[in-house]
Amino acid sequence: MNSGDTRVLRMSRSLGLIAEDHSDVKVIRALIPRITGGRHCKVKPFVGHGCGKIRGKCRQWAINLRSRGCTSLVVVHDLDNKSATDLENELREALNPSPISRHAIVVPVQMIESWLLSDAIAIQKVFNLPSPPNSIPNPEALFDPKSKLEELVYISSGKRKRYINTIHNELIAAEANLERLRKCASFLPLEEFIRTIFHSARD
Repeated sequence: MNSGDTRVLRMSRSLGLIAEDHSDVKVIRALIPRITGGRHCKVKPFVGHGCGKIRGKCRQWAINLRSRGCTSLVVVHDLDNKSATDLENELREALNPSPISRHAIVVPVQMIESWLLSDAIAIQKVFNLPSPPNSIPNPEALFDPKSKLEELVYISSGKRKRYINTIHNELIAAEANLERLRKCASFLPLEEFIRTIFHSARD
């Protein structure tokens, strides 16, 4: 392993993550090596257990993450049919001034399950389905992508298998293909940020 690789690994141990629930944390953890070409990242999370707590305690948690050695931060908050502009402004205000200068606010539309719905082949692999479920042209346009994912798995498995987000989201993310994930515009800020911090660690 050369010195550049060493710096990447050191950097990867210091990524803070603020998210609504543990399932979202697992999804982000699983997506990082997909984005980085196999490099894993030890994520130090704070879980809000609801959107209100994130908006109320975002900066407090970020201060704690900085004290734990985090030099980069990602805040993930589902849109949930709110105004994207308003929600992003609320989160930036809740974080301002950010105690971790290198940070990103990521707002999955409508929720992180939209990203997972974009990859029917990953869903097929995780559930060992005979064929991929019907492709969703625009997962971000769905009102309730979590329910849609549950429905697709149930129907595509001949009503034999059940989707459970706390179990299967992480597994689908670990199989996801970036090209398919990019159908969701809200995924792009996460991809760009992760690539940026890994690239900067090599400089």
